[in-house]
Amino acid sequence: MEKFKKILIYLLLFAFGLTFARHFLEYPFVAMVFIGMVVFLAYKFDLPRFGLWLFLGSLILRIIIIILFDTPIISDYATQFKTAKEIIYGNFNAAANSEYMLRWGYQMGYTLFMVLLMLISEGSFLIKLVNCFFTSLIVLFVYLIAKEFTNKKVARIISVLYAFFPFPLFFNTILSNQHISSFLFLLAIYIFISKKTKNMNDKFKFFLIGLCLSIGNIIRPEAIVFIFSILLYMILTIKKDTIRRTFKCFAILIVTYFILTTSASTIAMKTGISPSGFENKEPLWKIAVGFNWLNKGDYSSSLADVFFDLDDDEQMQVVMDYTVGSIEKLPFLFLYKEQHFWLDNELNWSLGYLTNKNIHILDHRIPFNNIRAVLDSINQLYLYVIFILGFFGIFLNRNKMSEKQFLIFIIILVYSGVYLFIECTPRYAYTAQIFMILMSTYTIEYLLQYIIKRRQNKILFSESTLNSTVKIGKSKRKMKKSSNKK
Repeated sequence: MEKFKKILIYLLLFAFGLTFARHFLEYPFVAMVFIGMVVFLAYKFDLPRFGLWLFLGSLILRIIIIILFDTPIISDYATQFKTAKEIIYGNFNAAANSEYMLRWGYQMGYTLFMVLLMLISEGSFLIKLVNCFFTSLIVLFVYLIAKEFTNKKVARIISVLYAFFPFPLFFNTILSNQHISSFLFLLAIYIFISKKTKNMNDKFKFFLIGLCLSIGNIIRPEAIVFIFSILLYMILTIKKDTIRRTFKCFAILIVTYFILTTSASTIAMKTGISPSGFENKEPLWKIAVGFNWLNKGDYSSSLADVFFDLDDDEQMQVVMDYTVGSIEKLPFLFLYKEQHFWLDNELNWSLGYLTNKNIHILDHRIPFNNIRAVLDSINQLYLYVIFILGFFGIFLNRNKMSEKQFLIFIIILVYSGVYLFIECTPRYAYTAQIFMILMSTYTIEYLLQYIIKRRQNKILFSESTLNSTVKIGKSKRKMKKSSNKK
């Protein structure tokens, strides 16, 4: 049986290696050098108050990005921004007059947040600036959470690596609801697992977790992933003497979450600011898109042109045709969606507007396509490195995973599972990638320990060799002296 297990492990690793080897060879050497430099600098420099400098450095870097790249507001973001602008100008029926907002009421949460910021400054820059603040906090909390699992050196490497990750870095130019919601979800997990909150009153602690998840969900409806992950974690780690306490804690979390999200949705509906509240009026749409084989589970404009003209029964029939009616295609669809979710490049959202254009640097005209090729290469290599390190992080800790590590694993597992069944695009991996990079801490720690041991063994070997040489030299001198005496 043990031999069979090893065969399965080696088969998986062999297949994994074949899958990615070709891709690694395609990317310019500069991509590998860039990541190598980031890791080296993070490893070498241990600044006092590292967390503060990490946050400030990340914030400055992100502000530079939003100043240099003025990405046009398009797609869903343009609709939300336009709706917020109309509300600012006094058109409180903007959502009621928008078919998009009536269908996807949950988009009003972030839209109303933009309204608050646009009362201070009407344009989009302040919104991007606030998003930069929250994404810099994400970098900081990657460091803080990583310290819960590993040493400071590994936590530094992971957080600095994430700070320069091109996709979330350049995505700051987009008015996305993923920035703030991701931070709030990450904050909820930090409160849940941190040593600093261990002695916190249970009622207050799980109220705070519920509060973070509810506000995050109002901004972007993704909290169900974390609620289910926490529930599954509690069930799998529960002990007989803690059943009552565990149930009570989860009850506080879920009651807080539902009261706040339901109240916010009801208020938005009653005031008329959002006739649909924060609800999804087309629940079958994401499922239909997710199982649409023709578009591999990603958004399909041709399906949208047909789907919304159907009644509820006809929509359900489309879903049944894509699922039960095409069951033989699902394994291949699921495999593609996993690869698409975790490993496909999504820089086009931020940089696509510069395709085939020139930029001027020090009076030199440079085709942006050349710069974009390098950025794409770095980003793609990042995706593979994060995925591989996360993969081996799970593998190396399969028999000794702590409870905190196990929660991170469950979140990654739930994310992988959820997007098998609904619309799947690489942009949606924004939050999931944070937890995958946290899982990679174990691989980096293992590699550092291995390197340190090798160095120590070399030093010991050198010292023993030197001692042996000295002893041989001494014995030779003694023999020489004795022979001289004779």
